[in-house]
Amino acid sequence: MEEVKKEKGKRYKEKKKMNKWLKTVLILLAIIVIAFVILAGKFVGDKLARINFQDLDEGNLGINGELYSEVEGLTQKEYDQVVNILLLGSDSKDMSDQYAGNSDAIMIISINPKYKSIKLISIPRDTAANIEGFEHRYKINAAFATGKEQLAVKTINENFGLNLKEYVTINISAMYDIINELGGVELEITKEEMKWINEYIDMFYSFSGKPTQKVTSYGKVTLTGEQAAAHVKERMAGFKDEMSEHGDYGRTRRQRDVFISMLNKIMSKDAGEISRIVDLILEQVTTNISIAKYATMIPEFIANKDAYLNNITSVMVPRVEYSKEILERGAYIYITDVDRAKKDFIKYMYEM
Repeated sequence: MEEVKKEKGKRYKEKKKMNKWLKTVLILLAIIVIAFVILAGKFVGDKLARINFQDLDEGNLGINGELYSEVEGLTQKEYDQVVNILLLGSDSKDMSDQYAGNSDAIMIISINPKYKSIKLISIPRDTAANIEGFEHRYKINAAFATGKEQLAVKTINENFGLNLKEYVTINISAMYDIINELGGVELEITKEEMKWINEYIDMFYSFSGKPTQKVTSYGKVTLTGEQAAAHVKERMAGFKDEMSEHGDYGRTRRQRDVFISMLNKIMSKDAGEISRIVDLILEQVTTNISIAKYATMIPEFIANKDAYLNNITSVMVPRVEYSKEILERGAYIYITDVDRAKKDFIKYMYEM
């Protein structure tokens, strides 16, 4: 057993370090984009020309039209008002690139007006899935690399019985600059977390080409983009026995902390600064979301935005307790109890 843990730890350390940072920042930027689309109405509506719109063939998305019959606690109207958007974080360098890239970030952003809640539901990229055109089950992120957003959305719907239709894809360019443009993010960090930030920090400053700045204090501190990258990348602070790559709940908490700090920092700026920063973010986005669809819901979101921002849940589905990682056909995949995973998706998307 000890040898298995050591081997898993070794494989974790050998993962591509850059992808961990990209995944985290893509998640954060997508959430901010979605928040502005939903909460800011006309402000973002005036900027939609900056976004690359790409429709999907809704008749070929594998949508479960009977999902409402499995949901408890919502009327049909309340069910219809829930906003579920799939985030795909692509490692492609260019929106015009013929190669779709891998979807290293896969997350459902769920906004529920009845419960005034926002759910961030991460799907592990190595989750085993049946993908159209593949002879055998494979990692779920291969759907995006093979068939872009159309196949990615369809694969998730068909494997877990969901009804996703809308997506946001963000590519990796200008990632570090966003946090630095904000003047950094203010976070509460422990002495141990400071140690691990400084352990990783040289790598991230080498990526940005700037001189390394070490973190010299703990408690409430302001982190640069590179320091925040190291903070959300590391998973060793508070590390005990859990070697599973998919059990990094500490990192999930740090991701949420950075996101909230980013959003609060943006909202503290004057209108001109907000406009400039949102422009930087929107230029990274491909989506099929129509702001007109949500026009009647915007006043409710604006009136209750504090309630939403104070009711954010971050979770991973499928969950560790009913899943395991195995080696199959030369690749490590994350196999799971699909029925239990579907119940969890429904719970977080609709019932709380």
